[in-house]
Amino acid sequence: FGNDGNISKEKLESCINSDLANNFGNFIQRVVSFNEKNLDLKIPDKGNFTNEDIKILSVFENEYDNLIYHIDTQNLNFYINFIVDNLFKANKYFNDQEPWNKKNNLKRLNTIVYVSLELIRKFSILLYPIIPETSLKVLSIFNMNERDIHFNTIKNHELNKINQKINKIGILFKKIDKND
Repeated sequence: FGNDGNISKEKLESCINSDLANNFGNFIQRVVSFNEKNLDLKIPDKGNFTNEDIKILSVFENEYDNLIYHIDTQNLNFYINFIVDNLFKANKYFNDQEPWNKKNNLKRLNTIVYVSLELIRKFSILLYPIIPETSLKVLSIFNMNERDIHFNTIKNHELNKINQKINKIGILFKKIDKND
């Protein structure tokens, strides 16, 4: 938008395979599968947030006005880069927190899963203007539909309802085979 861009089949394939399938899709599948195995597909009690939890959640609140500005000025590059960068951080958060090693500390395990589910909700709302059908599919995890999408809720870190049943979803993005 406003500048010449470099669009190629390779860049599109990379975006689908890396940013969407690996980064967004795998994060969702890992969190939901972990929840299914350990928490019976229910939103756990959030417990007490650690500094790491607050840091990853508050970026949405801290950048809210900036995101609105960039959407209003149609600076999609900034907006999408913000999402992709924070998806990497969300994946790193889940890996670094190692909920699979917290089975003796259920309060912490629950908080990690709660934070990760909140991140999924936030990313899905952010991605709604870009990939609406996929975002709605992801939000169906939380029994949310189009009427429930309110951009300003990305600032709220406690919107998911404790003990609410969540739904599994299938694969969101099919990877593109690079064999021409």
